[in-house]
Amino acid sequence: MAGELRAREIGADRRYFPRAERLMPLAYELALSEPRTAHGRVLRAGEVLSARGRHGRTWYAPFGGLWLALSLYDDHLPQTRGLLSLIFGLALGWMAERLEIPARVRWLNDLHYRGHKIAGVLLEKRNEWLLAGVGINVNNPPPKGLPAESLARLRGRPLNLEKLEELFLEGLRLYYGRLRALEAELAPYEEVPPNFLAEEFRRLSDTLGRCVAWATDLEKEEPLVGWARELEPDGTLLLEVEGKTLPLETGEVIYLF
Repeated sequence: MAGELRAREIGADRRYFPRAERLMPLAYELALSEPRTAHGRVLRAGEVLSARGRHGRTWYAPFGGLWLALSLYDDHLPQTRGLLSLIFGLALGWMAERLEIPARVRWLNDLHYRGHKIAGVLLEKRNEWLLAGVGINVNNPPPKGLPAESLARLRGRPLNLEKLEELFLEGLRLYYGRLRALEAELAPYEEVPPNFLAEEFRRLSDTLGRCVAWATDLEKEEPLVGWARELEPDGTLLLEVEGKTLPLETGEVIYLF
């Protein structure tokens, strides 16, 4: 019950900005100045001028896309950190499924269509707050020269951003509630048993069974190449490299074939 209540708070406080320099720092500032309603607070901007993706990369966030930042109070168990990262990707996959768009989740939490990225998630921990930046290409044209795609092009028509935001948050509430329910059954540092979230990843993702290149930062590091064999119940990806199995808790992958 407590988990359901915490999940219902996601999106209870929503704020819209026609234009913002960056959303995640703003979400953190508001969490500090208005903490009472900060858990689950959602900020949306029509346009983000200096959006950043993983490792400080530029993210193009013009009008027509869905650009969100969420703040969550971080009282989660250490052994469920991997699942906490996964639930945002699951919510994106759940959203695409209901739009009847054949997009898939790429570990950890990207939404893509045939290797072209539709949406991405950036997670940051600042003191007691977890901040999530979510960028979804919707009605905006994908950046030229990049492997990107938009929901509107795949759907064949423009989409209502307010309805799409609610659809994404509905999925996020579902998976966040299941995460909190799982945590309520665990003692600190107890091993995570097989669970609904890991099963949903297997259903919505196309990562497992693929030959992938993995690195913490694929643009700056020599990647490891191997086969994505399995997802552990705690969200850890098992990568087989030259006969050895490596557990991956974070990082990014691209599909080789």
